[in-house]
Amino acid sequence: MSLQSRLNKLGVNCTCPKCNSSLKVKNGKRKNDIQEYKCKECGTKFTAFTNTILEKTRWHWDIWIKVLEMTINNFSIKKMVNILENDYGCTNINEKTVWLWRMKLIHSIATLPMPKLNGVIQVDETFIRESQKSSRKLVSYINGEERTARYGRVSSKYGIMGTEFATVTTAIDSSGYSVCKVTGLGKLTNEMFIDLFSDYFNNPSYICSDGNLVYEKYCEIFNIPHYIKPSNYSDILLKNGYDDCKTVEDREKLMLKLYNNDLIDKITYKGKLNYIEFKNLKTNNKLSLARVNELHKDLKKFIYTDKTNVSTKYLEDYIGFFTYLKNWKVRFNHYPSSKKDIEQIFEEILTAKVNYIVNDIKTKELDLPKPSGKYMNILIEETKKVREITKNKYFKFNEEDGVVTFNKREYLLDIPRYKLYNLCKEYNIKRFRKLAIWSIVTLLLKQSDIDIKIYQLLEKDRYLRNNDE
Repeated sequence: MSLQSRLNKLGVNCTCPKCNSSLKVKNGKRKNDIQEYKCKECGTKFTAFTNTILEKTRWHWDIWIKVLEMTINNFSIKKMVNILENDYGCTNINEKTVWLWRMKLIHSIATLPMPKLNGVIQVDETFIRESQKSSRKLVSYINGEERTARYGRVSSKYGIMGTEFATVTTAIDSSGYSVCKVTGLGKLTNEMFIDLFSDYFNNPSYICSDGNLVYEKYCEIFNIPHYIKPSNYSDILLKNGYDDCKTVEDREKLMLKLYNNDLIDKITYKGKLNYIEFKNLKTNNKLSLARVNELHKDLKKFIYTDKTNVSTKYLEDYIGFFTYLKNWKVRFNHYPSSKKDIEQIFEEILTAKVNYIVNDIKTKELDLPKPSGKYMNILIEETKKVREITKNKYFKFNEEDGVVTFNKREYLLDIPRYKLYNLCKEYNIKRFRKLAIWSIVTLLLKQSDIDIKIYQLLEKDRYLRNNDE
């Protein structure tokens, strides 16, 4: 069956690609013997190939299917060229041609719709170091100046809250379906998360996350129960002697104490819960971050190992491609392997009518939200302050620091009550236990050296996390 016949059978361009009218007439054939149509409504001339990945192609169906199969199975470019030349008689192709061909397919798959997520949804970010792979001129995303190439594992200057990392935000539901999006360079904001993810959440029963305030704000806006497990959960248990408890009863007493002091995981927007109620809800609804953490491992293996790193300007395409394959496995209980599987995916690409031409790939530029220059200046200055005060030249802010917005009030309102009480004792604030939290925070912010105290708390917490890694 010819390519044209296959497209007609799939119903591709059965209506006008411009006005969507079904009123069309045949308008002769083009030089390559392709049937042309003319819309009776708007006069647009088109073929079955218009605005599809097959437009202007000279390769037949089986070759496209083979290239897609090799792309999905992570064949090297060199191996793909050898197979196409030796087994399919393709001439005048080289590694650059096949790389461009592969990128067209990866982009097309990445643009296919992602699923709606239901039930218990786990969300979290992971961070991919910015890369300018294959670029002739390297530019620092911190100051816009030309930079030298990195060799080996070179530490970032300001960590994941700046422009040195791309933030990939991921969500996965209890069925295993996932949505992964590159949300920008640097920190995730409330607006980014709502814009990119709210359409994919189908009345979730719970959202599970770490202590990033973006997720807490989302749950507040949409009134969704929120399970929060701090990233340093294991450190908290270790520091408070969990491993030293001899009996189950001792451990339960310790967990009760930690829960009442707001030190461990909790559920918000579900009313006031005692420890037993919380524990039952957590167990019965299987609230955790295990699925999303496993997803991050797979994603990083895909980017850093399977693809040996990816240029940041193409990262959205590779993340979308990865997500599609993960969701395929959930739908069909296996990764695409047979020719029938590959043809089904290719038919999805064709019916979606994604047209990604070579010039689009060659002229692709980084188009991700970046922190403003003002934000970066504040981040740099605040990082320097913390490093000087704490004598830790490696300190970097992360996504769970309330101070990432450099709002000291927000940070103090978010820390456990016992830490606020300890600060009150240091400043000799009287009768603080009878005061509301916001009143305590207001009094603390009036202290001349409160910045130093906050930075010391941050540094102490970071030390614990780094030890755990």
